[in-house]
Amino acid sequence: MTTVLITGANRGIGLEHVRQYAAAGTEVIATCRDPAAATELQAIADAHPGKVRIEALSVNDPASVAAFGERLKGVAIDVLINNAGTYGPIPLPEGMAHQTLTGMDYEIWADILATNVVSPFRVTAALIDNVKAGQAKTIVMMSSGLASIAGNLHGGSHAYRSSKAALNMLAMGLSIDLKADGVTVIAMAPGWTRTALGGPDAPYSVEESVVGQQKVIAGLSLADSGKFIDLAGAEVAW
Repeated sequence: MTTVLITGANRGIGLEHVRQYAAAGTEVIATCRDPAAATELQAIADAHPGKVRIEALSVNDPASVAAFGERLKGVAIDVLINNAGTYGPIPLPEGMAHQTLTGMDYEIWADILATNVVSPFRVTAALIDNVKAGQAKTIVMMSSGLASIAGNLHGGSHAYRSSKAALNMLAMGLSIDLKADGVTVIAMAPGWTRTALGGPDAPYSVEESVVGQQKVIAGLSLADSGKFIDLAGAEVAW
């Protein structure tokens, strides 16, 4: 039985991953900071008894990550989706004002880097033995099309863009570190999606984005490790 672990599983893309994987009969470990407040996530778990294990995890808290790793000792994880992340203050475009050359909020930038770069690495380090024990041995770093240096035609969102570009570098580096262990590591561009961040004008619904992502994830092999891939399976320019 396949087991998928999803961080940031209480809303948006993470929540939809839980919903679709659970509906398909996959064992899901879903994490969020406050499970008691994650009513939609709990509803999915209730609808699929025994399929969804909800765990408290604050990815920015080293003690929380360490304790989580201890609780999961001996649990094989086929797919680890490092989905938890932040753009910073939203909604957009108002939130973009905090990430300009003349208006950069450096505390916000530091928090974005901690959440989007350091924390996925910390979670991966805590769970790497679990992933190695799985069958699929796959790690997905939830990146963004805004991380593409070649695709940056409009500027702005400097804190978010730089954090996701750094996450891409981690995905590439870890793919090299873990190749001998048969672990596939990719960066995923989920597309401009109608979430709280993406807004109502985004071309993809959350459901469409996750359908595409899960199809890509299911088809991954070690030959794909180190790639930056979108929800249609196409490589994204670094």
